[in-house]
Amino acid sequence: MTENVLLQEYMKSAVGGVSKQQLHRTFKDVYGCDDEQLEQIERLCSFRAKPEKIDYKKFYHIPLTLKAKRIFYPFTQVYTLDNFLSKGECKNLMEMIDANLRPSTVSDEKDTCKISDYRTSKTSDLHYFQDPFFLSIDRRISDWMGLHPFLGETMQAQRYEPGQYYKEHWDFFAPHTKEYKVYCSWMGQRTWTSMIYLNDVEEGGETYFKHLNLRIKPKQGMLIAWNNLYKNGIPNFKTMHEACPPISGNKYVITKWWRSWQLI
Repeated sequence: MTENVLLQEYMKSAVGGVSKQQLHRTFKDVYGCDDEQLEQIERLCSFRAKPEKIDYKKFYHIPLTLKAKRIFYPFTQVYTLDNFLSKGECKNLMEMIDANLRPSTVSDEKDTCKISDYRTSKTSDLHYFQDPFFLSIDRRISDWMGLHPFLGETMQAQRYEPGQYYKEHWDFFAPHTKEYKVYCSWMGQRTWTSMIYLNDVEEGGETYFKHLNLRIKPKQGMLIAWNNLYKNGIPNFKTMHEACPPISGNKYVITKWWRSWQLI
């Protein structure tokens, strides 16, 4: 593989939200790169350095907050929009997801892509560099959120079969932990989550926010978004949520997480 192709693959993965630790491990295992080569590739990418100060108040008041329907809770922002995607778009996405699935993973201290019974769904990566259709959806989400596209991680899709779940968790990374150091050294903390339901689920499959006593039932084409941080940048632990298992039929969602600074 040529240096230019390696450079493109490295940059594509990094701006999509892959941690530096996982990316270096993959490039060593798959392409046989050594530490010196990886340092050279990273220099050629000319990534932005972490800002000295991040304006989390600006993230708290993005344009979305002025145009979307809010489910009101003090200090916790949850927004919904019906029919963000059409039935045809949802159908196409579900077919593409079914053709490219892998076991879902959970975070750990070394970003080893750990598979756990804490999360039993399947995942499909929908990178905007891979398909113009993915790019068009990604741009629409970015425009609606009012966030720069390169603040966003690669879109991911999850398929839950009957009985599959993701137990209660937060989307942010707990500060002052080894996981935070691994996952947030590039692009920083997760500020927002946006998620789109691709199909109706007859029974079960809700997104359940325990501390808000909120259950959101999947509705085809509906987008929901929530802010994972307070305006001072401190994580909002009230955003704990879980993906409840569907009782009958599969459940499909797209998830896109947003960070606090961009690499390019």
